[in-house]
Amino acid sequence: APIPFHGELGSLNPVVVTAAAATERAGEIGAGLGGSMTLGVGQFCTKPGFVLVPEGAAGDQLLKTLTETVSSTGSGVLLDHRMRDAFVTGVRERAALPDVDAPVTPGAAGVHTVSAGFLTVPAARLTAEGPHDALLEECFGPVTVIARYASVDEITAVLDRLPGNLTATLQTATDEGRDPDAGPLLAALTPLAGRILVNGWPTGVAVAPAQHHGGPYPATTSTSTSVGAAAIERWLRPVTYQSTPGTLLPPELREDNPLGLPRRVDGRRA
Repeated sequence: APIPFHGELGSLNPVVVTAAAATERAGEIGAGLGGSMTLGVGQFCTKPGFVLVPEGAAGDQLLKTLTETVSSTGSGVLLDHRMRDAFVTGVRERAALPDVDAPVTPGAAGVHTVSAGFLTVPAARLTAEGPHDALLEECFGPVTVIARYASVDEITAVLDRLPGNLTATLQTATDEGRDPDAGPLLAALTPLAGRILVNGWPTGVAVAPAQHHGGPYPATTSTSTSVGAAAIERWLRPVTYQSTPGTLLPPELREDNPLGLPRRVDGRRA
């Protein structure tokens, strides 16, 4: 009697910052990214681990604020020493790649702790297979990769190479009419993840009917979710009672609802 394994295995959780968004609110986005990627010492499975940021002055300002935010974040402890060792090794290997810089260097901060940071790389390095592919793999811990792009074509070329993710985020101009790239980029992100965010950050979930915490493989092992009302599909086996007298039904299903449970009858709350 095999027991199915359902797992949220983490993912890169890509973020795309449009040129219009960076021009409009670079500081706000940089601060938000810094808070999201360091939350829980970067151990959320929805941590934004890869961010496409435009080249130029607006993108530079975003990174300036990100630098200030991450630099002010204290060191922290990962779940165990194996994860800490993997984080330190992973950061070191990624930082050693050509054209990769570390404005705020992540890594070991003490015997048990790690410090947060981020790496930058030209997006052109990631549009084709090569040693920089390591930057397209999750590094568990308080680090994110910033890929600086020169065109929308570079964005889509990189997105086309990403596997399935739990989340994907688009940071766009608040005035939709001033951001012509928003629609096409949202369409490009949609196949990559189970939860799509616009002008928000993916860390944190709500226990609510609309919440979905899954995504295409390899981010999860199934299309179901473990958060929200739909999570019942993961933990319980569905059974239908057909033409069954009310006296034989479980109390939860009886017409008079003796337990007073909130439920839906014919699709409506009752």
